[in-house]
Amino acid sequence: MMRASMLQLTNVRKAFGAIVAVDGLSLSIRQGEVFGLLGPNGAGKTTTVNMAVGLLKPDQGTIELDGAGSPDQPNVRGKIGVATQALALYDDLTGEENLSFFGKLQGLSGRRLAERVAWALDFVTLSDRRRDAVKTYSGGMKRRLNIAVAVIHDPPLLLLDEPTVGVDPQSRNAIFENILALRQQGRTVVYTTHYMEEAQRLCDRVGI
Repeated sequence: MMRASMLQLTNVRKAFGAIVAVDGLSLSIRQGEVFGLLGPNGAGKTTTVNMAVGLLKPDQGTIELDGAGSPDQPNVRGKIGVATQALALYDDLTGEENLSFFGKLQGLSGRRLAERVAWALDFVTLSDRRRDAVKTYSGGMKRRLNIAVAVIHDPPLLLLDEPTVGVDPQSRNAIFENILALRQQGRTVVYTTHYMEEAQRLCDRVGI
C-alpha cells in the first residue's frame, strides 16, 4: 500500500545571483520513511533543506507539508524538526538548558517540557552529561545534542543535514541508531549525506 506524502516539493528552483543551487526539483517524501538526499558538497542539499523548513523561499515551485500548507507558515513549521549542518547550540549553557530553551521556543512548558527534555537526553544517551556545559562536550556529543534539539517537540517530520560530519565512529553509530529508532516510531526523516554507505544502511529510498 502506498503511504501518504509527508513532504511534497514540486518543480522547486532557487538561484543566488547567477548560481542556480536547485533547478526544477520535484520530490515526494512518504510518511514514515527515511529518505536520503545524496550529492557532493555544493549540490544544493542544504539549500533544499532550508527551503523545506521555510528558511528560504523558492524562486519558483511549491512546497507543502502533510496537506497543512507551506513551511513559510509558523503553524506548519511547528511540525518540523531540524538538525542543521552548522551546530545550533549554546556552548555556555548545559545540555539540559539548551533543550529547555529550544523546547520553550516550540511552545512547551511546565511538566510537558520537563518530560520532553528528559526523554530527549535519554534518547541521545546524554542524561549523565545533562548538567555539563556544552563547551565541554566532544564533537560527537554535540551532534547528538543537535538531534535532541530537533526532536524535543516530537515533530512528525525531521530534516537532518549531514548529521555525522566530523564525528567519531561511536557517535556515528549512535546517530544511526537514533534515526532507525525514529523510523520505528513512525517519524519521517529526510537525511542529507554524501556518503553512499550511510544511505545504504539507513534509507528506504534515495534521491541523487
